[in-house]
Amino acid sequence: HMAVHFTGPVLYAGVNGSRRWFADLPVGVNPDYVVLMDDFTGIALDATSDWTVVKDSGASAAIGADAESGTLILSSAATTDNDGASVQGNEIFRVASGRDIWFETKCWITDAEEDNMDLCVGLTINFATNPEAMLTATDRIVFQINDGGTSILAITEKNGTETSTDTGLDAEAFSQTLGFHVKGTGSVEFFVNRVKVATHTTNIPDDENLAVAAMQLSGSATGTKSANIDYLLASQTR
Repeated sequence: HMAVHFTGPVLYAGVNGSRRWFADLPVGVNPDYVVLMDDFTGIALDATSDWTVVKDSGASAAIGADAESGTLILSSAATTDNDGASVQGNEIFRVASGRDIWFETKCWITDAEEDNMDLCVGLTINFATNPEAMLTATDRIVFQINDGGTSILAITEKNGTETSTDTGLDAEAFSQTLGFHVKGTGSVEFFVNRVKVATHTTNIPDDENLAVAAMQLSGSATGTKSANIDYLLASQTR
């Protein structure tokens, strides 16, 4: 007999005719992985059990109304500079020798002035008081866009010392997929639209537990600044 080599997930092998519609469904649960996946499919953002919301008084963090695929919208107060919103989870992820961590999100900004906004998304220690505190957190693995520029930066930071690489790609008003793969304590590979754009081997935060987080902040008093996030995903080997 010839060996059969499967190239993707095979679930429900041998399903009968009544269950054939979900044969080979590429979704599974594996206890060897710790997974946070929020596709924002609910009616309202759970700011009690799922996410801590840190925002300015006029800003908002909310699930998009009837948005295709489910979205989280972080918005500043209209015509207000340095105003924004953020979400962060529990610190359950930890860089460790021999462990892999994967992070991915799909996001886009709605502001026509793409250089008038801060955006940061990835893994960080928890922060408080203001959404911009994510930008100054001392231990992070993130993608970041700084007010005054459009470059998507890849950042690893440990104990307040960071390594930052310009990915060569800019923030856009259409969706971009941002992801990274932490390979133990030795390296982090960053991907934009699933193409590798940077590899860091320094300032990888391996002495703190990290949380999934995202923030946006307006960089001018013109218009309303918003960031749309389709999903937030983090997975690590247990």
